[in-house]
Amino acid sequence: MDEKLFYLASRSTVDNSGGIYGMTVDDGGVVTESFFHELYGTSYLAYSGDRKTLYASCAEGKTGAVAALKIKPDGSLEFLNRLASKGVSTCYVIAAPGGKYLYTASYFTSNVSEFSLNSDGSLKALERVITFSGKSVDVRQECPHPHFVNFTPDQSKLLVVDLGVDEIKLFDFDPEKGLLNINEPTVFKVEPAGSGPRHLVFNASGNMAYLVNEIGNTVAALSFDGSSFTPKQLISTLPDDCKCYSKTAAIRLSPDGKYLFVSNRGYDSIAVFKVKNDGSLERVDIAAAEGEGPRDINFLPGGKYFAAANEISGNTAFFAYSEKSGKLTFTGQSINMPGALAIYW
Repeated sequence: MDEKLFYLASRSTVDNSGGIYGMTVDDGGVVTESFFHELYGTSYLAYSGDRKTLYASCAEGKTGAVAALKIKPDGSLEFLNRLASKGVSTCYVIAAPGGKYLYTASYFTSNVSEFSLNSDGSLKALERVITFSGKSVDVRQECPHPHFVNFTPDQSKLLVVDLGVDEIKLFDFDPEKGLLNINEPTVFKVEPAGSGPRHLVFNASGNMAYLVNEIGNTVAALSFDGSSFTPKQLISTLPDDCKCYSKTAAIRLSPDGKYLFVSNRGYDSIAVFKVKNDGSLERVDIAAAEGEGPRDINFLPGGKYFAAANEISGNTAFFAYSEKSGKLTFTGQSINMPGALAIYW
């Protein structure tokens, strides 16, 4: 597969149509579309462990689903199958280590779904659906809203970040049996109440995690010992004088781990933080997203360029990245697509 290729997921806000774009970036930062694979309701993407299969959270009618797509040698995609998740707004997907399981989070129905996988990477069966209960203090937190699932650095636990109840849940995981303690997960309570945690990223050492809080417009720096989190810092993603309504979305670390990036929707921008030696953060810049509603941000293959997928304005904007300062500079290129949602490679 072309090492300069990356995928963009899009979904129309009007009729849920959309799919996955295959894109390439050249050494000068110019991005070109290579192909488009139609897939209804596409929202997020994840590789299988062997990178031979691409999984997409998507939709099947009015219900959430996940699709498996074979990755051809040129990076283009071949549809394998799709299964319903028994959830609504299935917004995140992750393949489990070992290649036998896959997990999705469904925002509106408060659940995480566990799928088994076939040896060819296709979806075998929906094994179980884990539904949560509870609420928190904000008007958006009337019930659980799981928004993110991923594994701890040692791959022994599945993390579920729940915006609706201000929690990170940790489930023990066995590559042969799947989730183990589904009725008694370890729970980390996110403070202050009403933060609305959304996504999380670990540093390369695995001893620090950075949690973006959508409702609170903050990033929490958390130390991690393999099984529990300890809060170290809480820092805003917005200027001190910002009065507009805004909510965060994506969080990414630079390839060398020296800078952290968070997208703001409303105050449509990308907050840039320097990661200090002790793991704490210093905000050093806020760059315009060059569009409205940056739902996802990510580096492009090679690490020299950066992109913002602007959902509301329906465009993906591209930036040059300075390894020295963390600064993002708009290249002048922006590609239109309905409901740009995710950047993945």
